[in-house]
Amino acid sequence: MLLDTKKTGKNIQNLYFKKMKKIIIFFIIFLYSSFSFALDEKPGRHFKDQPDVTDEPQVHFIYLLNKDSEDREWDINGKMEKELFEANEKMLEMTKGNQKFRYDLREDGKLDISFVRLDKQYKGNYNMEYPDAYLTKLGFNNPNKLYFSWVDVGHRDGGQGAVHHGYIFLKSKYNTNKNKRIIITLHELMHVNGFAWPCTKGAKKSHKFGTIIGGPDGGDKYNLGSSLYNLKDPSCPDFKDSVFLEPTSSTPFNPVYLKCAMAAEVGRGISPDSNYEWRDRYSHKKLKKIKKKRTWCTYNLYKDFKNF
Repeated sequence: MLLDTKKTGKNIQNLYFKKMKKIIIFFIIFLYSSFSFALDEKPGRHFKDQPDVTDEPQVHFIYLLNKDSEDREWDINGKMEKELFEANEKMLEMTKGNQKFRYDLREDGKLDISFVRLDKQYKGNYNMEYPDAYLTKLGFNNPNKLYFSWVDVGHRDGGQGAVHHGYIFLKSKYNTNKNKRIIITLHELMHVNGFAWPCTKGAKKSHKFGTIIGGPDGGDKYNLGSSLYNLKDPSCPDFKDSVFLEPTSSTPFNPVYLKCAMAAEVGRGISPDSNYEWRDRYSHKKLKKIKKKRTWCTYNLYKDFKNF
């Protein structure tokens, strides 16, 4: 069979141009990413979790931007650090001076805040799935840390949170001033600690009206209440026992290990410890009946995430 040399040559030419187009696009993306990274490099900024000053479980903070977001330098201008320390003083007040969060600090005593820019651009209103996967892939994946991001974008929500990542959106209409940012940060950090659990007295869809996790319809207040803190029911998790508070309780639990063990049972997560036993301690009937649609775990989430 004779080859049509004109058609064959044209096909080869088309394949060549398609290949060259892909190569050019790759280099444009590479150069743009390198340029963006160079612009993001600023004195005092850290792109990775810095060496810890303690081996105790702690809360690590992140200043997170969209791919093309304006960098307002909240991680290095002192504003984010100042408000987060104020938030922890509110937690100390709510526990009547007994406990507050153990923050991740640097060796120089400053709050350890990491800078991350997402590799995709969002117009807002995204859920936690992709940021959770992206951050865990970058290494923010220690089961003995909770990760909380101040995201400098607009969003329909004031914040989002679940064990073991949480977020507030700085340009949301719900975060117009310092007090709003502090109360929503504490609200979401409670969710990142797993609260409210199904067995929490009076809880509805992970919220508890009249407390710091009252939610949009429940009126968040600087209040924990006996349904969340210092319970009389040992069969249900008590916030005072979270390992992310200091001083540590005499009967501590790690909400990441607990929630991930529960999620692993229904195929919606990976447990950091496959031998982690929780049912003997937390025997409440509402906790043992795991609801698949409301139970998941982000530990090692990127390993099962298909959309990178």
